Amino acid sequence: MKETALHTSRRATQRIVTIPMLAAVAFILQYLEVPVPLMPSFLKLDFSTLPALIGGLMYGPVAGIIIEVLKNTLHMLFKNTDGLLIGELANVVAGASFILPAVLLQRSGQGKKGFLSGLALGTLLMTIVMAVANAYVLLPAYAALYQMPMAELLAMFNATSVWSLVMVGIVPFNLFKGVVLALVAYPVYAKLGARIALRTTN
Repeated sequence: MKETALHTSRRATQRIVTIPMLAAVAFILQYLEVPVPLMPSFLKLDFSTLPALIGGLMYGPVAGIIIEVLKNTLHMLFKNTDGLLIGELANVVAGASFILPAVLLQRSGQGKKGFLSGLALGTLLMTIVMAVANAYVLLPAYAALYQMPMAELLAMFNATSVWSLVMVGIVPFNLFKGVVLALVAYPVYAKLGARIALRTTN
């Protein structure tokens, strides 16, 4: 009984230490964003979702989302220059959409095959969620907060409508981002799979 309680306490302590550490790594990776050719200038690629994905694999999907929230809280405090929360909100939603299917399918007992399927499903889900979020929430919010007509905002990116910008810019970007993240995440998981499995069972 005492040994079980000690093990539970040790695991809780490990989780409390590891989740903020992964969030800090994610925050640093968020600084290394790069523009993607042929995409709208406000869309930039980074690998800050990967630490949250690893945390989700180790401690469950809620841990992955917590890491996304902590990462974006740090971003808001140290890097956000306009004081708006739209970019951070978008990043949390995109990250959670990508992480959840990958973590849930891997932890359902399907192992590498489930993880690979989850990465593909996560890419698709992230693309759909961000398309809808941009069309109905994020782009209108940017226009409202910058006090400019939507037509003026769209003209900045040579788009004739919200959905034309979404289909030409947002959708291809998130598909590309998901594929790139998956290509990096799968080899990392293949190397760390045994350790991750040990953490989830212990």
